[in-house]
Amino acid sequence: MKLNIQNETSRLRAVILGTAESCGPTPKVEDCYDPKSVEHVLAGTYPKEEDMIFEMDSVAKVLEKYDVTVYRPDVLKNCNQIFSRDIAFVIDNKIIRANILPDRDKEIEAIRYVWNKIDESDRIILPEECHVEGGDVMPWNDYIFIGTYTGKDYPDIITARTNIQAVNAIKTLFPHKKVKAFELRKSNTNAKENALHLDCCF
Repeated sequence: MKLNIQNETSRLRAVILGTAESCGPTPKVEDCYDPKSVEHVLAGTYPKEEDMIFEMDSVAKVLEKYDVTVYRPDVLKNCNQIFSRDIAFVIDNKIIRANILPDRDKEIEAIRYVWNKIDESDRIILPEECHVEGGDVMPWNDYIFIGTYTGKDYPDIITARTNIQAVNAIKTLFPHKKVKAFELRKSNTNAKENALHLDCCF
């Protein structure tokens, strides 16, 4: 499989679209990874699995209608696999495996069959100290925009997903691109003070 992602708005030919199948029950408050999810759990508005399945399948049908090849992750039991771009993302002809929350590590195995179709020289696994999720990385032609958090409390902020080490690693990987890092506001407890990812900001 040959990759070519220059931006997020050009004609889409193939995509890995997440799945809501077997995403598990509504989490307990103490198991939520971000304050917006906590708000929805407490309000009783956390999305139901059947609604999410319907929505994701509807998106897949629209993509297929326009001749986009849609890959779906293998279904992992009781695992939220909606956000497949967080676990691996593409810039130019390289797929980069994200270093993400340890609890989400198994999600990469669910798309291993796609990963294995890509030439080994185009598969990038960043060093362990580089934390990044795909939702923070937005290629835009000559630019790569990256959301990050550089506060000293980074290890304690569960909503901080991309660190400066990852920003610097991506700069090194793509020296011909202009990498622009944006400091995102983070909070474990206040949804209005928290930007989970750069793509959420857009």
